[in-house]
Parts: sequence; C-alpha cells; structure tokens
Amino acid sequence: MFRKNISLFRLWGIPVELNLSWIIVLILVSWTFATGYYPENFPGLFMLGERWFLGFLTAILLFASILLHEFSHSIVAVRNGLPIKRITLFMFGGVAQMEHEVDDPITELKMAAAGPCMTIVLAAVFFGLFMILRDVPFAAVLFRSLVTINIGVLLFNMVPGFPLDGGRILRAAIWYKTGNIQVATRIASRIGSGFAYMLMALGFFSFLVLDSFIGGLWLVFIGFFLRQAAQSGYMMVAFKEAMRNLKVGDVMRKGIITIDSSITLRQLVDDYFLKYHFGSFPVMKGGGLVGIVSLKNVKEIERDKWDETIVGEVMDTNITRWILHPSDPAEKLLQLILNKGYGRLPVMDENGNLVGIVTRKDLLDIIKLMYSLGE
Repeated sequence: MFRKNISLFRLWGIPVELNLSWIIVLILVSWTFATGYYPENFPGLFMLGERWFLGFLTAILLFASILLHEFSHSIVAVRNGLPIKRITLFMFGGVAQMEHEVDDPITELKMAAAGPCMTIVLAAVFFGLFMILRDVPFAAVLFRSLVTINIGVLLFNMVPGFPLDGGRILRAAIWYKTGNIQVATRIASRIGSGFAYMLMALGFFSFLVLDSFIGGLWLVFIGFFLRQAAQSGYMMVAFKEAMRNLKVGDVMRKGIITIDSSITLRQLVDDYFLKYHFGSFPVMKGGGLVGIVSLKNVKEIERDKWDETIVGEVMDTNITRWILHPSDPAEKLLQLILNKGYGRLPVMDENGNLVGIVTRKDLLDIIKLMYSLGE
C-alpha cells in the first residue's frame, strides 16, 4: 500500500505526489490536535466537532507548510543546475527526488538553509494573519497555533544532525573545510543518530512515566525515522564514494546459472528454483541472452499449466535493454538496481557473451561493508 503514490499537481514545473501513508498520518495528526493539543491549551473554548475541524485544518496547513519548505529546497536546487524529478509527501514529511546528488558544499549549504528560511517566512505570515483576525476566536487560535508549530519545526529542524537541515548545514561546513563529503556525512549522521536515540528515550519516558501517550508515541516514531534516515544517508554516501573507483566487473558474480527458453515452468521450478534457491535466472536462446525469468513470472501462471507453458512465454524481456559491461562504472548500478528496482542485472563482454550477474543483495552487501569500513 505505502509504495503507491498519487499525482496531485505541478508547482513551478515540479510534479507533486502523495504517498498513501500520508493519509494515515493526516488522520493521526488531526486526532492529536483535536483530542490533545487544543483541549489542553484552550480548555472549554470549542465544542468537540469544532475541535476536530480545527485539528483537521491545522494538519492540512501544517502539511502545506512542509510542502512549501520542501519546495524552497527544490527551487534552490533547480537554480543551481540540479533538476528535480518530483516531490513526494509521505508519512513523515516531504522528499524531493533529484536527478543527481549535490557535488559541492556551497550548493549543499544554500539548499539546506532555504528550508529554515521558508519556515521563518511562514511563521511571520501566520503571525500576521493572527494579528489581523485576533478578534475571531477560531481563526485566532488556528493561526496562533501555526505560528507556534512552525517555530517548533524550525528549532527541531536546526538540530545539527543529519538528515535535518541543521545537520545538512553542518555537513556542508565540514565538507567545505575538509573537502571530504564522507567524513562530513559520518559526523553529521552520528549526531543525527544520537539525537534520534534521545527522542526515542524521551518518548518512552513520556508515556511510561509522565503518562503522555500521544506525545510519547510521536517522539518514538520521529526518532525511529530520523535514525533510519541518518544511517541510510551515510551508507549511500559511503557507497557512492567507494563506487567511484570500482567497475561493474569488480562487483559482479561469476559462474552464472542460465536456463534455456524452451524448458517448461515445471522443469524450471523443480530443476532450478528448488535446487539453487535463486529468485530469478537469465534466459538464453541460441547462445544469446533473451530475458530473465523470476518466481513472480511463474506465480502468474496457474500450477496445472506449468507442464505446457515454456519459459520463453513468461520471461521478462525488458532486462535486455539494460545490459551492463564489466568496464562500466559501478555507479551505474545505483540507477538500475536501486532506482529502477531491478533485482538481478546481466553483465556481457564485448562479444555479447554473458560473463556475470549483479544482484541487489550483492549491492546492499557492498553498501553495508563500506558503511562498516567508514565507521
């Protein structure tokens, strides 16, 4: 479910998508404001239905603020020659997908600083609306709360731990000073991980000792997300730095097991999947690669038809569009395996012979190894 995105609109030429996880969080955030924040801070001021409507509006405007925050990063990126594929709103905020990563600390600093600057502008706008409508209780409470929330987001986001904006600013500064993005990311990620553990500990303390279930739960969720993002962010940087000096031939697995396109699915399952325990196999015909067949392809065919269906009828032929060569830079694997989602990619020599295969597991193992070596 959470892998599905819904296209919403384009803003300044950048597509905006909504991950379905966002809907769940919208409900949870609305519930948090309606049953926790507003009754505690404005007791007796609104009826139950009014509190829920107020909570819903607050959640919507909060996510609108997050979207504008993310767009501020994206606009700076585009102006510095970094095209943005799309912005996706998901469970814990927004993510902009760039065509390629930042390659200099000054651009990184500009992009990171754009977010906090936008949050300050939003807080000022909401404060202005509060002053204009301060005699209207519903509007005054709404905009006053949004001022407080945006200031809170600003302070939280300026913590010098990756992947928060404060951490990205710190990373840019260390990167500029040392000229080493891996060292800079490692330092900022460790601070980010430490901050994440602190949030999770504070969350457990809140609902175990202070009996604050809602607040504690949010702290644990946010802390867990930050820890994952900090660690994965450093792993990717370490991997990319290592990949600069590697070729596909250094990563590929040799001694490939191939199958003929003419065998039946029954033979495929009995003689290959059950014997070798691989998730897919390259398919050959007349000595040339014609596709790849996976368990998913087999499952799409009813079991009683396995004896009469051959591999050539169900295999994926699109894989032949993405042939790798041993001399290709290993960085090419990032786009094909991680971004396009391929699990196994064939490697051919200059004569068109299949000489190896690269799997997602091989790639992830290298990322983990590089992460460990960099610690």
